[in-house]
Amino acid sequence: MKKLRYDLTIFLILLLGLALWQIATVHTNAINIKKDFAAFQPQKNTAIFAAYSADHTVPNYVITYLRALKEIAPNIIYITDNPIRKNEIKKLAPFITRIEALHHGEYDWGSYKRGVNWLQNNNYLSQTDKLILANDSTLLVAPSLTPIMEAMPDQADFYGITANQDGLYHLQSYFLVFKPQVYQKREFLSYLNNVKAQKDGLTVAYRYEVPFTQYLENLGFHSASYIPYKKLSSLPLNDKNCYPLTMLATYHTPLLKLRTFTQRLNIQEPKRLVLEWLKKNAPQAYSDLLQHFSSAILQK
Repeated sequence: MKKLRYDLTIFLILLLGLALWQIATVHTNAINIKKDFAAFQPQKNTAIFAAYSADHTVPNYVITYLRALKEIAPNIIYITDNPIRKNEIKKLAPFITRIEALHHGEYDWGSYKRGVNWLQNNNYLSQTDKLILANDSTLLVAPSLTPIMEAMPDQADFYGITANQDGLYHLQSYFLVFKPQVYQKREFLSYLNNVKAQKDGLTVAYRYEVPFTQYLENLGFHSASYIPYKKLSSLPLNDKNCYPLTMLATYHTPLLKLRTFTQRLNIQEPKRLVLEWLKKNAPQAYSDLLQHFSSAILQK
């Protein structure tokens, strides 16, 4: 009996040691990095892509997104709020101009701030055609983002995919496009440079995303959304992303919030039907989704 307890103790110690070794290996392979991968292309669109990965990887859905984003923005500045594993960097290299991977604790808006400041400090902001702010909170569903850019109204100074009436009317910050008259304004940089670490992502959204549209409109700029908010008046909740099937099938949203498949969005339509729609109409998005989430999460 003593020998059995001894053997069990040794086994548990070895098991714990293996787990600690695996954790240490992950963190050893994850590095902080700031590196340029390609020359900045002047007079082209530039995207700041904000990301976060708890395990320091780059999911397949992000690569799919970056591939499409590259078509509309030759300059992509990839800012992730975490160190990154060394072997993941090469997945990004074909698509990005620069990477900054280190923990800053300011969520997507902190990444936007850092990307825009890098452009400004290197005199690239004045050489940008349109500035795009995008992040990894959405799954690319559309085969291309070009039609979204082409649909931006001439009279719009800044533009998003969807808007929300929660708090104030505002464009949702998972995909925003700005013309030079906006991002070359001193107040644009001032707004971003006021971004500070907050206790959670919801607080970040209420402090920075919600007031931003009105802030810019008070400066005389005009906003527009790819899917006009007035068209969605039949959907009762303020955040129309709570109706993912309707947004996909009726309004052809190019991007689907990943929170559709977690408990963080008040989804009003069956997730099963959303998955069936993706499987039939957007096979790449469906494949990326299966790779990113476990089947248990998708079936909830």
